[in-house]
Amino acid sequence: MISGVDLSHKNGRINWDLLVKRDVHFVYLRASQALDNADPLFANNLAQASRHGIPAGAYHWLHPRLHVGQQVDLFMRTVGDFRGMLPPVVCLEKYSAPAEEMEKNVRSFLRLLEKRAGVRPVIYTSAEYWGRQMPEAVWGCEYPLWLDQPGEMLPAQVWPWASWTFWQQAYQERLPGVDANCGINWFNGSNNELAEMVMQ
Repeated sequence: MISGVDLSHKNGRINWDLLVKRDVHFVYLRASQALDNADPLFANNLAQASRHGIPAGAYHWLHPRLHVGQQVDLFMRTVGDFRGMLPPVVCLEKYSAPAEEMEKNVRSFLRLLEKRAGVRPVIYTSAEYWGRQMPEAVWGCEYPLWLDQPGEMLPAQVWPWASWTFWQQAYQERLPGVDANCGINWFNGSNNELAEMVMQ
């Protein structure tokens, strides 16, 4: 497995020269949330990850009760060009909606993002959240899973996925070069397989 981190504006200015010495092989960066919340440090973090040769991806916190198309617009404007990046991520944890609205809007967001970004997105969620919010959504396994499940043990299979692609093992880790707690993640594959996920 390959180790990485996730970062947002909450982590402040990163000392990337220190961070890259800590076995960080990929990074996911918060780009946007809901309709009008773009991360003010996204562009800088993306540029720094590129300068240090770290594969980077972007994530959007989806609000399933707000306009899906406008949320995709915000995500696309914030990131700009997904080429040279890991696949984009839709994060499903913060917000909820009635079951029918939830499944419809999540699927619409994923399909529209895939069409506009040119790559199949990754779903970030927990077993508890998916099971509560979309218990009938067997189509989720069509997308790679970034599993939100902090702990020391490797996660078990989560329905409807056969396995996870990324795993968030911890939320509150401290690393040199990062002033605030950050997330520790693992990629379920080799360096070559991670490189193959980078969009051309």
